[in-house]
Amino acid sequence: MSRLTAFSIAAILVAGLAVTGCNDQTKKELTALKHQYNDLQLDKAEVQKALEKSRKENNDLMNLLDSKDNELNTARAEIAELKNVKPEKRPPVPPGWQETATGAKVTLASDILFSAGRASLSKQGKTRLRQIAATIKVTYPDSIVRVYGFTDSDPIKKSKKLWADNLDLSSNRAMAVVRLLRSLGIESGKLEAIGMGATHFVAPNTTTAGKTRNRRVEIVVVK
Repeated sequence: MSRLTAFSIAAILVAGLAVTGCNDQTKKELTALKHQYNDLQLDKAEVQKALEKSRKENNDLMNLLDSKDNELNTARAEIAELKNVKPEKRPPVPPGWQETATGAKVTLASDILFSAGRASLSKQGKTRLRQIAATIKVTYPDSIVRVYGFTDSDPIKKSKKLWADNLDLSSNRAMAVVRLLRSLGIESGKLEAIGMGATHFVAPNTTTAGKTRNRRVEIVVVK
């Protein structure tokens, strides 16, 4: 074999080895590029998913804002309407009556309306209630009338056979007033009798004067 031939064969072998080495390197690089491509595809999918979520949240927020705007506009319209409403003119409170948060009220001492421990109206009590009934029919013809009966804190002794307790006595006194008002022309459907018993004191129960104030009937004309 000539020296030239041997050299040519060696050159071919070297070139072949070089080509083989290049192919291996290219394969490695292609494999790495494929991994990067797959990673990018996964990243892209995550980004698209996050973008869709953001779009949905944005739409929800826009809908919520629209709803709040509608509520605000409704509230503004209601406020404007209320500002244009003229306050209702109420009749002046009659002499002897008191204006309260619930309505007009007149307070009567139980000692004027009833005998001690009793629920039968006295002559003086009936006269006073006729005046009150006339006032109600003229000034408050369409109003609900509530009659509250109150007692002091002393237990019932002389008439304990008639009443179970102070609540029972106060209820019967309120009903006696309601019956008379009804007989004087006030509609039954507008009358209410409420027994309060020994509660809602307006004075201490330690003195005679205080107990006298606590024994009372309140007639309230509801607004």
